[in-house]
Amino acid sequence: MSKLDILLLALKNFKRRMARSVLTIVGVVIGSMAIIVMVSLGIGIQESMTMMIERWGDLTTINVDLWDLDSEGGGGGMMIRSAGGGISVSVADSPSRGASSSKSRNRDSNPFYEAIEQIEALDHVVAAMLFRTDNVRLVSGRYVSPSTWVGLVDTAKLKHFGIGTSQGRMLEEGDGDFAMVLNPQVGTDFINLRSRNPWDWSRRPMDEEGYIIPYVDIYNDEIKLTFDDRYGERPMPGESRRRVQLYDVDVVGYQEELGNYTWYNFMDLDVFTQHKRAHLTNLIRGMSQEESEWYRYQLDELDRFSQAFVKVDHRDNVSTVVQQIRDLGLNSWSNMEAVDQVDSQMGVIQLVMGFIGAVALLVAAINIANTMIMSIYERTKEIGIMKVIGCRLGDICLLFLIEAAILGLIGGLVGVAGSYGVSALLNNLPPDSINMLFGFWIDPDVGGSLSVIPFWLNLLALGISVGVAVVAGLYPSIRAMRLSALEAIRNE
Repeated sequence: MSKLDILLLALKNFKRRMARSVLTIVGVVIGSMAIIVMVSLGIGIQESMTMMIERWGDLTTINVDLWDLDSEGGGGGMMIRSAGGGISVSVADSPSRGASSSKSRNRDSNPFYEAIEQIEALDHVVAAMLFRTDNVRLVSGRYVSPSTWVGLVDTAKLKHFGIGTSQGRMLEEGDGDFAMVLNPQVGTDFINLRSRNPWDWSRRPMDEEGYIIPYVDIYNDEIKLTFDDRYGERPMPGESRRRVQLYDVDVVGYQEELGNYTWYNFMDLDVFTQHKRAHLTNLIRGMSQEESEWYRYQLDELDRFSQAFVKVDHRDNVSTVVQQIRDLGLNSWSNMEAVDQVDSQMGVIQLVMGFIGAVALLVAAINIANTMIMSIYERTKEIGIMKVIGCRLGDICLLFLIEAAILGLIGGLVGVAGSYGVSALLNNLPPDSINMLFGFWIDPDVGGSLSVIPFWLNLLALGISVGVAVVAGLYPSIRAMRLSALEAIRNE
């Protein structure tokens, strides 16, 4: 018999016992659907958790802590790997806190910049950028934002970190001195400091949904900046008038609301440091040591950093770079570490879920074996006639294997189609229902789906369905092949 004749005969036998075949296929459908849905739940939860972690920060960005890099009083230091590969100790050379430091520390002897150079020399590092935050006051007419947090960045390196904006653009090298990217929420911070009870937020106007109506439209109103930490407030008794300088802010963009650095208002580090140093230097002139202590502290802090960001060329290299930075004596961490932990935990969960689905498919395999054995008993005489007319034993075995494979293939295809329906149903459940049924929260703002079916999972489920069916039909096929031709012909 040709292979085509065997295939056509298998299809004909499938149709002859349609009811039994359909019932057998139902078992395969349930088993394949169980595998796909269970594994898709694990994949969906894993992807949603990864998206949530990525919202906290880019997965190819490493955070480096610099708190202990510049120790006080020359009593300590940090290990920094020298260009020749050895370890040296970089000891702080700045004055102790509270001492006057009107001049900027030379970058060549600044341990923070030395650390950045060491990090940028590492393999797979695209850029390393010092980062710190500071406070300014934004002004629009009579309204003041009393404590606006500004993220100070190197605009020449900022492009490597892929920080997005909802409107406009991110800061670029060559922007004006007071170019800024604002956080859209900063508009609600503006208040009239000279009004009665300016800090009473219950007196602020609200819209119908209970959100504060800003006094200042940061998208259209003119905004200025001052380094004076008392601007807009009523003078204290005995306080001398300060000469306040207001700078026109050039807003080039607005932070994306769900970005990695949502709460920062960005400004160039060097520009900010230059202008604030000049402001503080002028401010402490004529002040007593006690009066100027706080401002001298701020002056010293202009050359210190608590944090740096490191951009890596690919997420697969993040863990390697993190370890290299730690070898330099610097504490570092990345969101990829959290992702790796999630992947490890979800891998175990997916195996458990897949095993649960496999149990259902095992029951289907037993049903296929039972169906094929019953088919052999019913077709014993037919098998004997095939042997008598010269049909090869291998063809008989192949016939029954193809019949079993057809059951598995049809059941797998229907199972794949049904899995998409179940997946769509799960993904359209309200978040509260998902939390109640699965103990997992899908944040609509973050995105993601509870059930995700990749293409490879369909192929895997089909392969398993057909493979299990063939294995289940192997014993009945061998049994059919070993039947005695004479006994089979005499069988009634």
